[in-house]
Amino acid sequence: MIHSWWQDGTTVAPVGWLRVIVATTLGWSALLLIFTTVHSLDMSRLGIAHTLVEVVQAQAVIMIPWLAIFPVIALTRVCQLTAKTPLWIAALELTLLGAGGILAIYLHIIFVYAPFIGAPPEQILDQIPLINWAWDPVIIALTALLSDLCTRAALRARNAREPVEERIVLRNGRQEDILDIGDIIAVSAQGNYVAFVSADREWLQRATLAELVVQLTEREFIHIHRSHLVRSSQITSFERARGRIVRVTLASGHDFPVSARGAEALQSHIANTTLSSLPARALD
Repeated sequence: MIHSWWQDGTTVAPVGWLRVIVATTLGWSALLLIFTTVHSLDMSRLGIAHTLVEVVQAQAVIMIPWLAIFPVIALTRVCQLTAKTPLWIAALELTLLGAGGILAIYLHIIFVYAPFIGAPPEQILDQIPLINWAWDPVIIALTALLSDLCTRAALRARNAREPVEERIVLRNGRQEDILDIGDIIAVSAQGNYVAFVSADREWLQRATLAELVVQLTEREFIHIHRSHLVRSSQITSFERARGRIVRVTLASGHDFPVSARGAEALQSHIANTTLSSLPARALD
């Protein structure tokens, strides 16, 4: 529990404590209505005299522990997902909580429910079918599952609203550099290595440009040459010769050659963006 609940004080934010408590309370109320109706119908079928108020009171008292079990299980699953708790730790936490919840139900029957209805605890426990105890872990598991589904939906909705700052890790021997994708203005092939270029420095990573083309062209990069990709928003000017673009210059001052195929991709991009207003230098 320590891992999930205290790793990050804001982990429950995507769903909200109040929403979880309200939802679980409404779920508890719905189960109370269902169980009360079924119990009342059974008593009527067996010819047992009763009033609806008596049935509601007895059923509400025996279900009191679930008012705490439902929100605790649900909030724990929310915290696990938002804190990215490892699966084995999450499963262990939920198992321990479930066992604790069933123990709480057992003690509640002995010390609260039995005195409430004026019957010996042993008699009540003997009358409870074994299937009823088997349903308790099932209900706990369903609570965790519903909380899981709702939390994942909330996280997806939040991520869709908030732009994600993507990062890459470049490893060079024992050294690791973490770069924000947004800081990369160009990527160039250099033999068996790829150079990630920012405005003021370069990082070499053993890789091929072909491995990166698909990912980078989805992130504002244009494949202008077989050895170069540049971020389109960084292009400040380009040179033309022989009726096509042959070189581009970035805001940082870096310039790169443009191949015939790259010129077609760049020209297509220009036709759909404000790049068409960039200054062009014609070469003789």
